[in-house]
Amino acid sequence: MSDLHRLAAEAGLMRCWTDADGARQEVSDGSLRAILTALDLPAGTPEEIARSRASLRHRLDRLPAMITADRNKPIPLPDRLHDAQLLDEAGHAVDIGMDSLRRSGVAEPGYYRLDSAQGSIRIAIAPDRCPPIGRRCWGVAIQIPSLRGSGDFGDFGTLCEAVRLLGAKGADAVAISPVHALDDPARFAPYSPSSRLALNILFGEAEPIAAADGSDLIDWSKAGPAKLAALRRTVGGDDAGLLQSHARRGLDAVQQAAREAGMAIGLIADLAVGVDPGGSDARSDPAAFLQGLRIGAPPDPLGPRGQDWGLTGFSPLALAERGFEPFIAMLRANMPARGGIRIDHGFGLQRLWVVPEGRAASEGAYLRYPFDDLLRLVKLEAWRARAIVIAEDLGTRPAGFSAALEAAGIHGMAVLPFSRDEAGEFLPAAAYPARSVAMSGTHDTPTLAGWWTGRDLEWSRLLDRGGESEAERDQHRKALWRAIGEATPMPAKDDPDMVIDRALAFLAGTPSSLLLVPMEDMVGMIEQPNLPGTVDTHPNWRRRLPDRMEKLLDRPDVSRRIDRLNRERGA
Repeated sequence: MSDLHRLAAEAGLMRCWTDADGARQEVSDGSLRAILTALDLPAGTPEEIARSRASLRHRLDRLPAMITADRNKPIPLPDRLHDAQLLDEAGHAVDIGMDSLRRSGVAEPGYYRLDSAQGSIRIAIAPDRCPPIGRRCWGVAIQIPSLRGSGDFGDFGTLCEAVRLLGAKGADAVAISPVHALDDPARFAPYSPSSRLALNILFGEAEPIAAADGSDLIDWSKAGPAKLAALRRTVGGDDAGLLQSHARRGLDAVQQAAREAGMAIGLIADLAVGVDPGGSDARSDPAAFLQGLRIGAPPDPLGPRGQDWGLTGFSPLALAERGFEPFIAMLRANMPARGGIRIDHGFGLQRLWVVPEGRAASEGAYLRYPFDDLLRLVKLEAWRARAIVIAEDLGTRPAGFSAALEAAGIHGMAVLPFSRDEAGEFLPAAAYPARSVAMSGTHDTPTLAGWWTGRDLEWSRLLDRGGESEAERDQHRKALWRAIGEATPMPAKDDPDMVIDRALAFLAGTPSSLLLVPMEDMVGMIEQPNLPGTVDTHPNWRRRLPDRMEKLLDRPDVSRRIDRLNRERGA
């Protein structure tokens, strides 16, 4: 192994990796040098590599700011640490010796501090598992702006009313897309936030403003600034702290409404995988984030050239040196008490594909993250909040990822379009894992009606995106109907109503702990909320639901679907 490759390995870069087809791939030395330089580890010459290795060893040899461990398990304390005193979160001494800490750990989960002459270390003791979902139940997934109300787009007020109505109908959960802060009120891309610590203030409830123009699409260039002006009138000023407090009260009220409606879970928040490199999080604390690198995905069948998401993420080395405080603060800002959280691109807990600025996405590499530490902190914060945890685990899973999630009590996702065997046949209902969250689709996939009618194929042809042919789709329709149709005649491709009924009934019968149905599928919408890989050629994040929630829930087709869900999964 060359010194360059040794430095890359020591820095957490994976020089070799396995692609979606199972083929071994190798990162070029040029890419390694570019990524290492962005990590502040210059590697252009042998002398630079030697200095970078020495600098990295020095940083790694420091007394750790935090050590994580599982309850009743040995704590890997540094050998040079002697005669330390363990203190609990209240500052009270815990009567336990160093030998016992190293041998059998601590029984009670929580945060502790270990004081010694060599310095202080924060100790995080995780519970065995995240809180369970409990009984099999169902809920819906909602894009908040799509809710119709008195304004141009939905907010925490309309969401609160929707939660009450859905709870009365038997739903136990409402999953939402991220509500992170965005710098520009005229834009709305929830997975490209400026901050994951602050809320999108546009979701705060404001004084009544002019109703929407009746269009099925939101014009954010007008609606965003108009809502911001209304919010300033509502709170009596434009102080950012006032607007944040107003939004936070509105979001808290949603979860309170869910509990009052009898929901077992209530709100499931969504945590984006990264932030805008020019946004407020990265500006206010640049050392905590990767600089000169973007996160994305390597080449695969869905993206042959790879993907650059235009986002940055935490620096794994900075996280460790900061005692994981930025990660903990992010979890606390987004985890509803007694609710749930979905971690977008959950693989990022273990590794992220990083791409040097100015280079093609295919010239990136995987950067390792302290998986065990991050998992323990997720378990601990979920235990403190009494919240369930879902990780988006769609795609090529890193080795050991699924087993680690299962052991931690974190739920994966089983999405109908992707739940197939090696021959392409849709899996039977019984094959869905009990620890999974079953879904008919996500915000990035065609709706059931859109897929069955081929609307997504029309978009692919319009935008010259390639993809499957109509003949291939017809074969896939037959395959889906074999799985869900119960030997009844297959509907025509322009008749998706029965397909939706059968698909939701099929998913309701799976062992999955939770079934989440996008509102777009519940009401039979043709168009999907977002088309990945597009910016302005498809109306992403702009679509409204066809009516107000109370009217939608009273529709015969929606009532029929909800009745079936309650029969299969009701309390």
